[in-house]
Amino acid sequence: MKSKLDLWLSSGVMAAAFMTAGVLPAAAAPGWCQQIANGLYCAKPETPPPDFCGTKPVSVALADGFAANPWRQMTTANAINEASRCPNVTSWTHTDGQGNTQKAISDVEGLAARGVNAIVVFPDAGPVMLPAIRDAYKQGSAVVPFRAKVGGKEGVDYTVFVGTNFYDHGVIWGNWLVKALNGKGNIAYLGGPPGTSESTEKSKGLHDAFKDHPGIKWIGQEPFEVTNWDPSLIAKAEGALIARYPQIDGIIGDLSIPILTSGAFPRAGRDLPLVAGEDANGFGCEWEKLHANGAKSSFQFTTTSAEQWNVRLAIQWAIASAAGGKVDQPLVVVDTKGGKHVVAKPGDKIVTNFTMDDSLKGVVFCNPNLPASAGNGSSLTVEQTLGALKGGL
Repeated sequence: MKSKLDLWLSSGVMAAAFMTAGVLPAAAAPGWCQQIANGLYCAKPETPPPDFCGTKPVSVALADGFAANPWRQMTTANAINEASRCPNVTSWTHTDGQGNTQKAISDVEGLAARGVNAIVVFPDAGPVMLPAIRDAYKQGSAVVPFRAKVGGKEGVDYTVFVGTNFYDHGVIWGNWLVKALNGKGNIAYLGGPPGTSESTEKSKGLHDAFKDHPGIKWIGQEPFEVTNWDPSLIAKAEGALIARYPQIDGIIGDLSIPILTSGAFPRAGRDLPLVAGEDANGFGCEWEKLHANGAKSSFQFTTTSAEQWNVRLAIQWAIASAAGGKVDQPLVVVDTKGGKHVVAKPGDKIVTNFTMDDSLKGVVFCNPNLPASAGNGSSLTVEQTLGALKGGL
């Protein structure tokens, strides 16, 4: 349903008045966005709208392989916020594959059948998703898979692929662990679903960081412990590692906060190992607690941004491709301390990550208003993050 402002603008009366005055009006947040959590995630109106918005009216959807963890909840909020920057976006749909490959395929097929103009897909199941993605593209939708690779070819099987350099994550984490452990220790890596390109590439980066340091010993499964990024499975994998290995010096995780919140190490009477992974508020708060008032603790950690903002670039490309827009501005991410990070240059399709926490340097993020699972480097406000973590998006 169009708002009164939309109707007035479409009549040309208000638009003509502003043009006569030499200015263009800032459009109100789209009605579909105002209906989600009372507009909590709506971006402030921009005059003129960003170039990626184009001019054609478009419907937008985010097709998730699954949506039921904090990372996905914050990612969805980022996607809504980015899409709401465009007054020509007419509707928003979010589907949840619930970790079921057949449902994820059916979701994409359903969106294409409905004629959704711009579809962003998180293809957790990998290349098995390609036929459905290709069919949606052939039916006329702008389709942008992001983060997880599906194979195929840009412009043939889908519009563009938006990704990140996962290998670099592994190198950053690995180099930090080598330094923190003085080149000697037992290391385990908790990854995602079997065969996922994200964890496979991170594992390669880790191995390359460790290759000149024979004192670093890889323990557990190769190329990673399979956890499906499910907190309960992460806790189970931790328990199995603790039972098998009397010494664990460092542990790495994509979805890393369950390493801490599971309580697996304290329950086993073991100190927390060094942790490297994606940023989460709980790490900084735990570090501050353990190191308060001059107390000495062995717990140290590092994080890179969890990249819940990666979806923003995917949304931009999908809308631009469907609406005749251009991705011609850098993507800048703001953390909860006000730090600004350029993660993509104009026209980029692959983002660049940045380091958030490095406790060895005393750089930690702990926002007392946020839960342990919240990320501090996503461009969401504290209020938006809290809303997202309630779920239901």
